[in-house]
Amino acid sequence: MSAVPTYALYGEADHTAYANWLHCESIPARSALFDWEIGLHRHQHFFQILNMTRGQGEARLGSRSVPLASGMAVTVTPGIVHGFRFSPDTEGHVITLLGEQVNRILAPGSGLQALLAEPQAIALGDTAPVIEHSVAAVVREFPGSAPGRLGLIEAHIGILLITLGRLAAETAEQAEAAPNRTARYAMQFRILLDQMFRTERSVAFYADRLGISEVHLNRVCRAALKTSALGAISQRIVLEATRDLTFAMLSVKEIAYSLGFDDPAYFTRFFTKHTGLTPTQFRKRNPA
Repeated sequence: MSAVPTYALYGEADHTAYANWLHCESIPARSALFDWEIGLHRHQHFFQILNMTRGQGEARLGSRSVPLASGMAVTVTPGIVHGFRFSPDTEGHVITLLGEQVNRILAPGSGLQALLAEPQAIALGDTAPVIEHSVAAVVREFPGSAPGRLGLIEAHIGILLITLGRLAAETAEQAEAAPNRTARYAMQFRILLDQMFRTERSVAFYADRLGISEVHLNRVCRAALKTSALGAISQRIVLEATRDLTFAMLSVKEIAYSLGFDDPAYFTRFFTKHTGLTPTQFRKRNPA
């Protein structure tokens, strides 16, 4: 495997001295020269912000491959192997600054440095206009020499970093909370199922009681219970049927009615499908 090149900027060898801490250019300005693909490389000292306003593509961030689309931003930390592939209609900008400048702009103790320590691919959502405004301001001021130029650039860089850091924090919190929410919904579903399984067989009923969609309930069940919501309902009915067949002094017909089946023959087919035995066969093999 060939070594991944280390650049000061995209195609500039690391021995090139950098007098300034900032560089910015459009995505097409360099990507179009390389058939819209920037090969894997790393920057030893630079932090980059890529803002896509049009097009689509793919980013390689360390070991991850991430799809890109309009309205997304990517942050690349120093030393991380990365590369990009863009569609020819892609528009946007890349801002490159020294990693130490990022640490200086982000106040110690803000909690944002840690969140930006790993590369991020962030869907901007409602913050897209804020990001685009600040990127445009940096691009506008970068080639100039107006009074207060660096101060204005630093202010907008700060807005970019803080906004992206907050988005990264929200994403991390959602990812951390997702398993907890899944477990909570699964527990609530099982409680409802224990209470209602004799009369309620509809996935829509349970989803409505939990305040989530049927699709979401199915995701919860597959993640926590390793089956679909309908599968969980069926399993609960079968469990109760096996208990009744083993311990209750009831006929198969009576058990069928008690479990909410209007047709005992349908109950027999249902039970056989899930256990491989008819209710009568099960009862003979499992005497109390």
